[in-house]
Amino acid sequence: MLLYTSPAVAATYQFNLTFLPEFFTWNDAGAPITLFRVETQEDGVLADYNAAAIAAVNGYMFAGAQAANQVTLRIADGHIANKNVTITLTIAAAAAIAFFGSSDNAGAIPYIFKNAAILALNPTEFANFAALFIPALVAATSRVTIDFADNHKQIFAVADLLSLSAMYQQVPGVIINNIQSYIHKVTVESVAAVAAYVLSYQIPGQNNK
Repeated sequence: MLLYTSPAVAATYQFNLTFLPEFFTWNDAGAPITLFRVETQEDGVLADYNAAAIAAVNGYMFAGAQAANQVTLRIADGHIANKNVTITLTIAAAAAIAFFGSSDNAGAIPYIFKNAAILALNPTEFANFAALFIPALVAATSRVTIDFADNHKQIFAVADLLSLSAMYQQVPGVIINNIQSYIHKVTVESVAAVAAYVLSYQIPGQNNK
């Protein structure tokens, strides 16, 4: 459903909702969104996307081809009612952009989106996440060791991760997908410092911040 249409002026805007949708979608028409923040009165800031983060996460688990300039972000596990939601966004150029929200089931768990840093020559561990995105990881100088919940341990090259992601989304990415919670931890080793983006769960009654 249509949630908000921005004025055709490059600026920062806010709009409010009384629910959290599973997905936010929009078509930027060549005027990229450089900030997209999701916060609720109950949970605080859940997600704070800049342009690079939007590009990294756009289309996660989207099986079909998206239209040009289309953005699809996964925000929760389904429609979550009775939330006081504020969306803040910055449009880089003058364009009237329509923002949509939809859900294919009732939900209970919002997703948290955070930025992270992988330091050069410093093994970096991640755990308790739904998905880990490392778009700038360099194939020749990096490796990812995954410890699975069933005690299996595997070293993945960037090519492995690209190939696996193609099984569940149209455009391959350097993604460790833990949506089914079968990964215990991930250790990333990189010669160069790179940015990472972490999608995790806001479990009710737990401090997930």
